[in-house]
Amino acid sequence: MQTVDTSPRSAQARIDQLEKRAFFWAAVGLGMLVAIALIGGWILRQVDVSDDWVDHTRVVISTNQQLLSEVKDAQSAERGYIITSQDAYLNAFAAVSQDIPRTLSRLRQLISDNPTQQRRVLALEDLIAQRMSVLDEGLRQRKESGFESAERVVFSGQGLKVMNQIQIASQEIENDEYELLQARKQTRQAHLREGFIAIIGASLLALLALLSAPLDVRRALRQRDAARQHQHESESRAHALFQAATQAIVIVDQRGKIVMANPATEKLFGYATDELVGQSIELLIPEKLRGSHVEHRTRYFNNPQSRPMGLGLDLQARRKDGAEFYAEISLSYIESARGTLGVAFVNDISRRRADELAIQHQQQDLRVLAGRLMTAQDEERRRIARDLHDDLSQKLAYLAMDIGKLTSKAVEQELKEDLRPLQARAVEVADSVRRISHQLHPSVLDDIGLEAALEQYCDEFAERSGIAAHFTSQNVPNSLPREVASSLYHIFQECLRNVSKHSQARSVFVTLEGANNLLRLSVRDEGVGLAPDRLERGASIGLVGMKERAHLVNGSVSIQSKIGQGTEVTVEVPVHA
Repeated sequence: MQTVDTSPRSAQARIDQLEKRAFFWAAVGLGMLVAIALIGGWILRQVDVSDDWVDHTRVVISTNQQLLSEVKDAQSAERGYIITSQDAYLNAFAAVSQDIPRTLSRLRQLISDNPTQQRRVLALEDLIAQRMSVLDEGLRQRKESGFESAERVVFSGQGLKVMNQIQIASQEIENDEYELLQARKQTRQAHLREGFIAIIGASLLALLALLSAPLDVRRALRQRDAARQHQHESESRAHALFQAATQAIVIVDQRGKIVMANPATEKLFGYATDELVGQSIELLIPEKLRGSHVEHRTRYFNNPQSRPMGLGLDLQARRKDGAEFYAEISLSYIESARGTLGVAFVNDISRRRADELAIQHQQQDLRVLAGRLMTAQDEERRRIARDLHDDLSQKLAYLAMDIGKLTSKAVEQELKEDLRPLQARAVEVADSVRRISHQLHPSVLDDIGLEAALEQYCDEFAERSGIAAHFTSQNVPNSLPREVASSLYHIFQECLRNVSKHSQARSVFVTLEGANNLLRLSVRDEGVGLAPDRLERGASIGLVGMKERAHLVNGSVSIQSKIGQGTEVTVEVPVHA
């Protein structure tokens, strides 16, 4: 059943989608403009940061060169004083000696973020201290011992060696800073390049968005016009179908008032359409059901949903003349300007229901007949078994005894040899009659009960078929109704016959137990199992007979089987069936 829908929902959904997409593109365009501004600000900030680091590196290089220059100035001032002994060189040396620590301190501060350079500056500081110590020693010798003593300090070569190490250390610092300078320049260029690419991309996306938004708006307007035209055509077709439908259709608002009814409703209920519009829907419900129907209607409108035909609900309706009939009603709903409207599709199923009831009665009669046939069959088997055991078996026994007497009285040896085979055949026939009697209905079932009969049959089955039969029982009542015991016994016999014919099993396990006023019989083998399709079809007359026997005593039969994993038949029967 299709839900009645008076609006082109799919077209409206497409229009809504286009409107949302237009809004999305507009938002994307504005967002990209904002992103361009943010990217520009980010680029400027990154360039400023990069420029600061470039300037910082250049300052480190300049400070390092200044420090080396100050050491050289100190060396020049020391040489000038040794040669001329003028105090001006001493003053210059003193000034440079004060500048060097300040320059070192500034250099340490500048490279505080670089552990490698820090280690190099510490080594350079140590070398400078050594060099200044040699220079101080030269000045002291010149003051105290004269030019020759100072000259020996100079020409000792110690100061020159330390100065060479200072120049090497300073050059390493400078080289590392030049590498950092190059890397930071490249970082600056990369930021500029990435920012430029991002701005170009954002600009293109903004352009695309600002072009797409009006296009989507135009498409939405065109589709809205097409949807209105389609809606008008759909409403016309829906109205025509509503009027031409052979099924009664009634539309009801949330208050239960009939809004619309088609001509088929008039034919089914006997009311003219004008008589129904504005009336309560309960007008079409039998009086005894109207109170409960109001509650059902309220619950339905609180949670409207589609209810298809054929749910097996026992529903009734009422015609204008008061006649009641069984109806099949499916429900749906539509949204309209008046809110949610309920739509009921009504069919008269009185004739079909009568046919179904007749079929049910026939099925019940057939089942009762089958039960009676089975009961009569069991009684006939019991009677035949009793007659075979009590009459024919006894007569055969007497016949064998009489032949034995004749054999003992016979004088001629040849006659004795002829009578002995006759006696053996008479005994053999008597045993066959006794076995047939037992198979028809074991007397032990009536004499000492179901449990002993099942155990005895398991022993005979194992001896006859070569399949090991394991029997266990627990909590079995001492007294069982004859119908229960007979039905379980015959089901058990059919199970073992199926095991012998089809299972290819080496052993079978039989369990009989009582619990909660139920008697449960389980027969399980470890054979080849049954295919699922065979179980679904009901397989054979034997399986059908097992289920009918169980049903006869209000019991049930379940069969579980898997290919290669065996089969288990479980029968549950009330003890007091």
